[in-house]
Amino acid sequence: MMRSIRVRLLTALCLVGVAVTASAQDGVTLLMTGPDWGPVSLMTEISKDFTAYAEETLGYPVEIQVDPAPWGSYYERLAAALAAGTPTYDLFVSDSQWVGDFADSGHILQLNEHADADPELQAILDSIHPVLRGAYSAYPGGTENWWGFPQEADVQGFIVRADLFGHEGERAAFEAEYGHALPLTADDWNSVEWKQAQDYAEFFTRSQGEMLAGDELADDFYGLSLAYSKTYDYGTMAWLQLLYNWGGAIWDWDTRRVDGILNSPEAVASLEYHIDLLKYQPPGAANYDLDAVNNAVAQGLVAMACNWIAVAPPLFDPAVSKVADKLMVVVPPGHDGKRVYNLGGQPFVVGSKTQHVKEVLAYIKWWFQPEQQLRFARGGGLPATTTLIGSDEFKALSPWTRAFADAVPLQQDVWKHPAFFELLTAQQEEFHKAVTGSQTAKEALDNAARRQETILEDWGEYD
Repeated sequence: MMRSIRVRLLTALCLVGVAVTASAQDGVTLLMTGPDWGPVSLMTEISKDFTAYAEETLGYPVEIQVDPAPWGSYYERLAAALAAGTPTYDLFVSDSQWVGDFADSGHILQLNEHADADPELQAILDSIHPVLRGAYSAYPGGTENWWGFPQEADVQGFIVRADLFGHEGERAAFEAEYGHALPLTADDWNSVEWKQAQDYAEFFTRSQGEMLAGDELADDFYGLSLAYSKTYDYGTMAWLQLLYNWGGAIWDWDTRRVDGILNSPEAVASLEYHIDLLKYQPPGAANYDLDAVNNAVAQGLVAMACNWIAVAPPLFDPAVSKVADKLMVVVPPGHDGKRVYNLGGQPFVVGSKTQHVKEVLAYIKWWFQPEQQLRFARGGGLPATTTLIGSDEFKALSPWTRAFADAVPLQQDVWKHPAFFELLTAQQEEFHKAVTGSQTAKEALDNAARRQETILEDWGEYD
């Protein structure tokens, strides 16, 4: 009887093995999600070629199926799916600040064991620029606990009307009024500080009927466009580069105390300055999100704008931009000799419930082949490998790649804490009250600091 049971069990196991093999030979579909924007659309298109590669290397086809979601609601939709366990994402794009939440909640796979066992995966980690590897792959920050690989690196760029800054009449008029010259080249812009940029914004803000570069303006024209929206992280991220350059910080990185840090005199001064810049911006700028900033540039309404470089490519498309041939992208201004900026970008992370770890890791190794990374960069994507970012070919590839390469070493990340979204919401709400004038910058930062410390206390940070 025992022998009969063992025979039936072995037979069943063999049949399961045959079934799995047959299923793999029939093909595997990896379900992925990411924000609905250019870098994910480009990745989706390039990834169509992975199917044939998998068939050749794994012996069966693997299709990448991407289920995108709008940026503004992406976190909520993704978090709800992960909590419910359906759909089961094999791989997904996470904003870098969410990694702590997803790791601590058990929603993503730690990759150290796989990297230790696979020299090719470890080589990919080693190839990533150290600043970007720390932001996109490591959690907690400063450790070598690996949770992801960069999908889209990103930094903020300053988008400027090169035709206006290079116009001889405008240059002469500006220098006569302000006593210093308008910048022309990327090298010039790499030494520009916010006080000078404010002069540029003031100078180029003109009313309908005034002259601009020899032409009479049919509409009002503005010096600057920045994001201030309360949606997601838009307003906070636009301000953080000023906070850092004014010498401020979001918290004490060792004690995680916020009061006295986020609302320091330097922080208050930076927020007051940021809000004061609204006087050089189009009506409604207090609610501008990334698309609104881009639209102000594309419609030819502003001389300068600051936005994520990842959303810059459409501005150079004459089908959607009136000034496609008149723009350049440079590193944003600094302040008082300091140049530090807040990092954007997103990693791939592996869903902990995936049944296809082998195929997911094969896809990641394929994606980081130099050929695919260069294809991604040529299509407007922003890669993360040190060699490609530092190459002359990459820096000359598009109007924004030199600025990206120059800015990457200057980046600083924000909280990568499981309470990220709660911390951000408190900051966004208080920040926007100051932007719209219902409280002062100091009141906003005092309130945000108090709320964030309550959140962190609830998470046991001060026990």
